[in-house]
Amino acid sequence: MNTELEPPRVPPLSAAERSRMRNQLMERTRPATRRPARHWVAPMVGVGAVAAVVAGTLVVTQNSPDEPGAAGTSALASPEAKVGVDLGAVPQGDVAKIVADCQFPDEAGPAQLIWSRHVRGITKDSTALVALALNTKGAAAPPTGTPRGRKPGTGGAPSTAKLGYRFCLTRTPPSGKLGAVGSVARVEDRAWRTQPTAQRGLVTLGTTDGDFTNDLTTLQAWRLYRAHPDVAKVEARYVLGGKAGPWTSGVVDGGFAYIEVQANGKFTVGQRLKTEVRAFDAQGRPVPVG
Repeated sequence: MNTELEPPRVPPLSAAERSRMRNQLMERTRPATRRPARHWVAPMVGVGAVAAVVAGTLVVTQNSPDEPGAAGTSALASPEAKVGVDLGAVPQGDVAKIVADCQFPDEAGPAQLIWSRHVRGITKDSTALVALALNTKGAAAPPTGTPRGRKPGTGGAPSTAKLGYRFCLTRTPPSGKLGAVGSVARVEDRAWRTQPTAQRGLVTLGTTDGDFTNDLTTLQAWRLYRAHPDVAKVEARYVLGGKAGPWTSGVVDGGFAYIEVQANGKFTVGQRLKTEVRAFDAQGRPVPVG
């Protein structure tokens, strides 16, 4: 038996048949559908954004950004802060109060309000007014024989704060359990003249890390900054005894920013609250803070 048979002759294909077979072959080599692949684009971008936040978030300790070693890298993710401090603009009826509270006793006239905000208080039934102001009237001449250890404001501004800028915070309504009902302090000229940059999005103008309620059960820290235009959001949290508190949304408005955190427990006079701060742009990308 002859097993070496020749294959039957195949008639040549027409141009239409060749085109049809080519299309069938191309269809079989493609994925079953193309649309589901597009659904993976958004999740992949989302994962990348989270990774960028984790790897690129910058934090500030209780040191001022002007001090060395103030910035570090957070190893934590960046969930949306569930606590906020912003209560909006200062109510019109309270504007005169915050202006008056931004004056030192020896100053001749009312301060010029530069920026202000209504924020949460140190207790659940209180709020606070925070502001930046400028003394445009000049201070009264220091009395003869003014002692060196004069009280703040007595005898005019020190040489490091001649521009007249100050920050102030007043608590409302005044109450014995709030502790200090307000504070005013001068902004150093060097700090006021320092402009934030893309590499340093926040410049500290005023800060306190040790405000208490009178019963010493709430410890509060807050900061006021000049903010770079890239900064659209600020968040802060405290670290106490090696444990971190919740991320708390601050205020970004008109080129300035304010953050505030508070811890509850039993504290001692003079105790300080370490604070970590981070900032983001309008797209949620981290902005270096210092």
